[in-house]
Amino acid sequence: MIDTDKVVKRIVETYTKYIDEDLDIYSGNRYLTVAVEALIHEALKNTIPREQLKIIAEKLRDELLEGPGSLNPYVMELLGILEESTGEDNLREALELSRKLLKEDRFEKLEV
Repeated sequence: MIDTDKVVKRIVETYTKYIDEDLDIYSGNRYLTVAVEALIHEALKNTIPREQLKIIAEKLRDELLEGPGSLNPYVMELLGILEESTGEDNLREALELSRKLLKEDRFEKLEV
């Protein structure tokens, strides 16, 4: 078991530093995508329970919406997929979206 609150806090703190200190929307949203993708891989390989991934996604979304802002809508969609379910299909869908985001490399985009 991992401490979901610590994971969420660490991710939010890092994201906030990119947004508030560096004013770097691109790196902040890229970081979120990479962090979430790493958690997906951990859930797929049973390093973390899938239910914990779902809880992390829910908490992250809540914290980030209250926090610094500047969230890319596609990154929010990524979290939404995991909030819905962490079943095999949703994890694969989330990985596909993450790969697409990293390939397109448009993390500064704030509007759909």
